[in-house]
Amino acid sequence: MLTRAVLKDYLAEMPRGHIFDLTYALFADAFPPGEPDPIARAALQAFAKECNCDLRNNVLEGRYELTRR
Repeated sequence: MLTRAVLKDYLAEMPRGHIFDLTYALFADAFPPGEPDPIARAALQAFAKECNCDLRNNVLEGRYELTRR
């Protein structure tokens, strides 16, 4: 199970330009209830900003991409 704390630590260690693929299943672990909840999505957007990452929703592949700025 992925927690926000573990994800935050991992993102902090990523080099600039690196992409972390957050599957919808992992998204639901860290930001319940997950897709398609708008509150969970907003929480992920705020989290990505806090972690200095750009966020992209890749609907076709069922994942979010967090790219380190």
